[in-house]
Amino acid sequence: MKGLSILIAMWCLLLGTVGADDAVFTSNGVKIRYVTAGQGEAVVLIHGWMADSSMWGRDAAGATRLNASLAAGFQLIALDCRGHGQSDKPHNVESYDAEVAADVVRLLDHLKIEKAHLVGYSSGSFIVGKFMATHPQRVLSAVFAGQAPILGAAREEDFSEVEQFARLVDEGQDLGEYLRAVSPQKLTAEQAKVLARIHFAGKDVKALAAAGRGFKKLAVTEQELNQCRAPIMFIHGGNESAYIKKRVAAAREALGRGEVKEIAGGDHITTLAKPAFGAALIEFLRSTSPK
Repeated sequence: MKGLSILIAMWCLLLGTVGADDAVFTSNGVKIRYVTAGQGEAVVLIHGWMADSSMWGRDAAGATRLNASLAAGFQLIALDCRGHGQSDKPHNVESYDAEVAADVVRLLDHLKIEKAHLVGYSSGSFIVGKFMATHPQRVLSAVFAGQAPILGAAREEDFSEVEQFARLVDEGQDLGEYLRAVSPQKLTAEQAKVLARIHFAGKDVKALAAAGRGFKKLAVTEQELNQCRAPIMFIHGGNESAYIKKRVAAAREALGRGEVKEIAGGDHITTLAKPAFGAALIEFLRSTSPK
């Protein structure tokens, strides 16, 4: 999650941009917004914390745009996870337990889709892991991008960034302090304050804090995850943090499988925009597509 909230506006679609169908459905009382493009096997794109479906592609006005032409044969589906984008934003942490993954299951039910490929970026990987553990029979393949599933008991130290943000929100403090802590660049207090004012303008920070605190509820066991025998790929930038690389290596060792793809020159923020990321993703999806 490191620095995920800082440069979201710089992210661009790994697959280009075209128009997409925009709709909402109700998931156990919570409105979930999603966009779709293309036809074929379903590929669900799950964004990271503080982002929304537009991290997979946006137009000049900032609206979500997906390009199925470069991923021919697939139906791309990108949702705004609860607490984000144009979906509902509960403020209670209890709303962000396994329901976050259940929203994806219900979305497939809503679209009458039996099975799908799952692609999660950053904390979106936590959701992919929970989906695999709870509905293994509905997964065609799984991609953990820029992160790994939460295996075993969640450790408090793994979510210190989330807790710092949430604490500042609880206390009504300047979120520039959070940006100073997570930014790869050195920011003065005044610079961070200005950036925070711009970046969090119009955002429901209480919902984002609750969503982040709910990550720990997405932990799964090795046994639960191994119920799903669908193909797995881990993909991250060559300049990704040592912490995330370590988590990926540990998850792969625990599961005893999973291709690992490293994108040269990419870090946690820039990897998604690298052409090599999109190319690797499409190659994997096509190689795992049932013949």
